[in-house]
Amino acid sequence: MNMATLLAVLVALGTIAFGAVYPWGFVPLLGAATAIGVAGLYRAGLRPAHRTLAFALFAVCAAGTLQLVPLPSGVVSRISPATLPLLRSFDLVFAGDQTWTPLSIRPQSTAVAVVALIALSLYLLGLPGLIGPRALRTLPGALAVIAVPLALYGIYTREHNNGLIYGFWQPLDGGGGNMFGPFINRNHFGGWMLMTLGLLIGSFFGRLERALREPGHRQGRPLAWLSSSAANALLVTGGVIILGVVAIFWALSRSSIISLAAAVMLFAWLATRRRRLGATRGGLAVVSLGAALVAGVAWRGPDRVVAWFQDDRNLLGRVDAWRDAWEVIQAFPLFGTGLNTFGDAMLFYQKRNAGFHMAQAHNDYVQLAAEGGLLIVVPAVIAAALLARAMMQNLRAARPESRGYWIRTGAAIGMAAVAVQEAVEFSLQIPVNALLFATLAAVALAPITPHAPDSRDTIDAP
Repeated sequence: MNMATLLAVLVALGTIAFGAVYPWGFVPLLGAATAIGVAGLYRAGLRPAHRTLAFALFAVCAAGTLQLVPLPSGVVSRISPATLPLLRSFDLVFAGDQTWTPLSIRPQSTAVAVVALIALSLYLLGLPGLIGPRALRTLPGALAVIAVPLALYGIYTREHNNGLIYGFWQPLDGGGGNMFGPFINRNHFGGWMLMTLGLLIGSFFGRLERALREPGHRQGRPLAWLSSSAANALLVTGGVIILGVVAIFWALSRSSIISLAAAVMLFAWLATRRRRLGATRGGLAVVSLGAALVAGVAWRGPDRVVAWFQDDRNLLGRVDAWRDAWEVIQAFPLFGTGLNTFGDAMLFYQKRNAGFHMAQAHNDYVQLAAEGGLLIVVPAVIAAALLARAMMQNLRAARPESRGYWIRTGAAIGMAAVAVQEAVEFSLQIPVNALLFATLAAVALAPITPHAPDSRDTIDAP
């Protein structure tokens, strides 16, 4: 089994397991991610360019671990005055005489988050060393094999929804009416598809750029070229992209639709500036992406899409959740309430959205600030900046390639798209989405092999 197939199988298993949101799903998923990361670091080592990034990721994990360290209650009361009063109301055991306590209001939940951070950090740092030229080229096709049935099944379940996933599973926290395919929340499906589409669109642009240099195309024999395997792969990839776009519109996930539009604009900007693609052909490629968006709107129904965007009740509910979260941030500015404890804090700080318990802030940036405080936000921002810099440096080095450049670029744009969605959602709290995000980061960081074959359209999957 090659690396692309292994990664696709891992993502597929996590996806069909409801996104791996339950312990029986995320424990083996994170275990496999850790094993892959350690294997990559053992085989290829840590690249010098990634050492600073590794240190920053270690700092984030260490900061999360610090929230678990028991400290004297007197110290906690001085550095985080709101922690002890909250614990006295929240934890009946703590209400007794307890002289040592961690900064996290629920250490068990924070420990799970820290373990996940460590596993995904190892995965992100080690996986690039295992992604060779062939794995880079075939990974988009391997993910397409998952995306097609997932999109079709999601569309079916959206229209034939009995509130049960797979027709028999009742989500433990309810919300079955909002499901899409195996995902309990349609917005989380949107996050998964956004990242996958980024990789697929990148592969499409890379195939297109490569195809323009095919002998049949250059010699003015387009009909002959259309019968080639390269053209067929290009058409199939385009068809998968259209299906993925339609599925996002069918899910009626506004955050996903907006993020997809942002990704398309970013692809358009890069395509028109890419000299090897050519301004005219780049423009045609951009038009094809626009046509995919139009197809999504047309298939779902323009009136239905417009009416859904005009309904602002969910947005107002999110704004109220952010206002409640802001009170948590003000009360726990330095050390937060502990990773993965926002729902616990809302038992006491939620004053709005009556009738609903806001277990998530529906904005992962706000939630991170509430749960982590400056202790975690500062190293997390540094790690994100270093990751973005490392990816940009790798993309600049990959410019001489066609498919390699565009696949890496598609991975980066897929990450950017879901980062936009995170402003109003929490897709990356779903374990399989977090794994897919780290996979895309590893693809964007995959080393450039000098003189490696850039494309083998006759053998690669679509």
